[in-house]
Amino acid sequence: MHTSFIKIIHFSRLVKINERLREFNYKKNNTAGDYVFDVDTADDRGNRIFFRLSKNDNEWTLNSTHAIPDWIGQHLQQLVTELEEGILSN
Repeated sequence: MHTSFIKIIHFSRLVKINERLREFNYKKNNTAGDYVFDVDTADDRGNRIFFRLSKNDNEWTLNSTHAIPDWIGQHLQQLVTELEEGILSN
């Protein structure tokens, strides 16, 4: 009998955006590809915002089925930097 395990990578990072500290939760999506992370955070009213960061040809892209607030898109590079630091520390 052969058993295999897939390591789950999940971590949270605090990021200061527009003078406000926000928590971003990153989770590696093992079924979608090697460099695909599902991310969630809260807006000013406490509503959850879900989106996906994926890496293709050494470039991270943001994908979502819902409208993403401008403050997330404007700070994409900062979110990617936090993602890469979180990968290295896990």
